[in-house]
Amino acid sequence: MFGGPLRCRSGVAALVVLTSQLVGNAVLASDLAGQFFQRKELAQAESDHAAHHPAPSGGAGDGAPPDGSAGLSGRDAVRVPTGRAASGMMGGMDDMMGRPRKEFYPALMDMPALSAEQRNNLGAQARERIGAEADRLAGAGTDLRHAIAGGDLVAADQASRRLRGALNAVQSGVIVLRSLQEGQPPQQIAQAWFKSQMNLLPHRSVTVADDGAPGVSWFHVSTMALLVLFSLAMLAIYVARMRRANALVDRLTRAAVAPAPAAAPPAAATSVSQPGRAEPTPSQGRDRDPPRVEANRSWKGKLRICAIYQETPNVKTFRLQAPGGGAIPFAFLPGQFLTYAIEIDGKTIRRSYTIASSAAQTAYVETTIKREDGGLLSDYMHDHVKEGDLLEVAGPFGAFTFTGTEADSVVLIGGGVGITPLMAAIRYLSDIAWPGQIYLVYGAQTTEQFIFRDELEHLQRRMNNLHVAATMLRAAGTSWMGNEGQITADFLTQAVPELVKRRVHLCGPPGMMDALRKTLIGLGLPREQIKTEAFGPARGAVPPPGKAVVEAPPPEGEARHQLAAAIGPATATIRFARSDKVAALPPDKSVLEVAESAGVSIDYSCRAGVCGVCKTHLLQGNVTMEVQDALTADDKANGLILACQAKSVGDLVVEA
Repeated sequence: MFGGPLRCRSGVAALVVLTSQLVGNAVLASDLAGQFFQRKELAQAESDHAAHHPAPSGGAGDGAPPDGSAGLSGRDAVRVPTGRAASGMMGGMDDMMGRPRKEFYPALMDMPALSAEQRNNLGAQARERIGAEADRLAGAGTDLRHAIAGGDLVAADQASRRLRGALNAVQSGVIVLRSLQEGQPPQQIAQAWFKSQMNLLPHRSVTVADDGAPGVSWFHVSTMALLVLFSLAMLAIYVARMRRANALVDRLTRAAVAPAPAAAPPAAATSVSQPGRAEPTPSQGRDRDPPRVEANRSWKGKLRICAIYQETPNVKTFRLQAPGGGAIPFAFLPGQFLTYAIEIDGKTIRRSYTIASSAAQTAYVETTIKREDGGLLSDYMHDHVKEGDLLEVAGPFGAFTFTGTEADSVVLIGGGVGITPLMAAIRYLSDIAWPGQIYLVYGAQTTEQFIFRDELEHLQRRMNNLHVAATMLRAAGTSWMGNEGQITADFLTQAVPELVKRRVHLCGPPGMMDALRKTLIGLGLPREQIKTEAFGPARGAVPPPGKAVVEAPPPEGEARHQLAAAIGPATATIRFARSDKVAALPPDKSVLEVAESAGVSIDYSCRAGVCGVCKTHLLQGNVTMEVQDALTADDKANGLILACQAKSVGDLVVEA
C-alpha cells in the first residue's frame, strides 16, 4: 500500500539532484564567462603596452612585428589587419596553440569576418600544433607509465597534468579546424571552443549577448521550467498519495467498528434468508458495500413501507426502503433505533423503535413493533399503515450496540419485544461471519409470543457459534419442550458456560432488567460488562437504587400557595414558565406527557432517554429519571433534565 509513495519520494529526490547539477553548471558557466571578460581586459592592456614596445619578428608566436604580421611557429607570416583585431586574433591563435588562454574568446567575438588567406593560415597553424601536442601526449603517456611502474606518484601526477594540457590543446585545434571547414565566422568559432570547454553537446547552443557575453537560450529556460513543473507535480502526487494512504488506514480502522456505506456485505459474509420473507434482488442494493457509520450523524426524511410481516398475534415487522429504491439513505449499527413521526387526529406523535434488521443489509431497514395497551402510535401502525405508505423517520439513535469488535464473545439476554436489538446483532454477526460465540437467553409469556422463533431455529442450524436458550412463563397445553418459568441464576449458568468472563447485553421490561442485573452481579459479573436498554412501560416516580436525582429549589411562599390553589391540595403541579401554563402532575406521568396534554411544545425524538432532544431546564423541584444516558455531567450541573424521563411526586417548574 505504501510502495507508491516511497517510489515517488525517490523520484523527487533524483529530480532535486538533477536540478542541483544543472544549476551548478549554470553557475560554472557564469564564473567562466566572468573570467573571460577579466582576461579580455588584461589582453587589451597588454596589446596597448605592446604598441609602445614592439617585439622582434620571426618568433614562435611570442610577439608581433611592426608591420602587423604574426609569427606562426617559425613559418611564413600572414599579414592580418592591424590594431585590436589583429592582436586579438594572433593572441587567440597563441591560445589555440597551447599558450595561455586569455585573449582567444573575447578577440574572436570582436573580430570581423576572416579572408580565405587568413583561414588557410589559421588552419595550418592548428594542424602544426595538433601534431606537436600529439607528440607531447605520447611523451607524457610514456612518462606516466614509467612513474606508475616505479611507484613515483609525484611524477605520475605531473605526467597526468601534461596529458590533460596536451589533450585540451589538441581538442581546441580540432574545434578550430572543424569550424574553418564549415565556414563559420569568428564568433561561431569562439562559441564552438566555449562549448568544448563547458562540455556542452554540439546541438545545445549558447546564445551571445550584444556585449559578447554567453547568455541562456530558450532551450535552457524551457528545460528548467519543465523540470520545475515536473518536480512540483511529483511532489503534489506524493502528498495526494500520502493523504489517500492515511484516509485508507482511517477507513480500515473505522471499518472494524462499523460497516462501510452503500455496499454489500464482505465477500466472506453470508446473507441469511429469513423463512417466509422475500429476499431483495441485486438491484435493491445487496451487491453494494455495507454502510459506514460516522459518529453523531443522523438522517431525517420519508421511507416507504415495502412489506409487513406478522411475527406473533400482537407483533408486526415493518420493512422500509428508500422511496426511489436503491440503498437506504442512512447508516446504522446493530442495536440502534429509529423515531417515527405520524400525524394522528391532528397531532404529531413520535415514538422510537429498535431497528431489527442487519446493519450489513442496505436495501431495506426493519422495525418490529408490539401493540401496546393504550399505545396510540403502535395501534396506528398495526391498524392503518399498509404497504406503499410513506412514513417520516429520523435516526439512527442509541448506543446499545454490538458489532463484534467490543468482545470475543457475547451473551444476549432479552424478554418480550426486547429481543429486537438482540436480533439485530445476531443477524449482523451472521452476515459478517463473526467467529465469536453468541449466547441468546430469551424469556416470553407464552410460546405463541416467542418472537422470531422460526428464524432463530433456522439460524441455529446454520451457525455453529449461535446457542439459543429460551424459557416460557406459561407453556401448558403447547408443544413447548423447553424450560418453563423465569430466567434464573441456575438457568443462566446452565445456558452460558463461564458466564462471568463474557460481555452481557440485557434488554427487556424494566422490572425484568432490574432483577436480572442483580442476579448477574450476584454471580460475580462485573458491572461494566453489563450493558442495558429498557423496553416496555415506564417505571414509577420513586427513584430506584443508584439512580441520580436532579434537584432544584422548591417553590416558596406565595408561588407555592398559588400552585396548590390552582390544582388542589393533594395533587402535585407543574408550571411551564415560558408558556405560562399550570397543569396537574400525576406521579406516573413524565414531564413530556403532561406537556403534551397541556398543549406545551417540547421537542422530542426517542422518548427513551438516549437521544437528548427533549432536554429542558428544571427551575424548581425534584425529579427522578429512569434513563438519562443523553445527559452529560455539565448538563446535570446546569439543571437540565430529560422531559421524556423526568417524573415527580412534588411540584415542579420547568422552562418550557
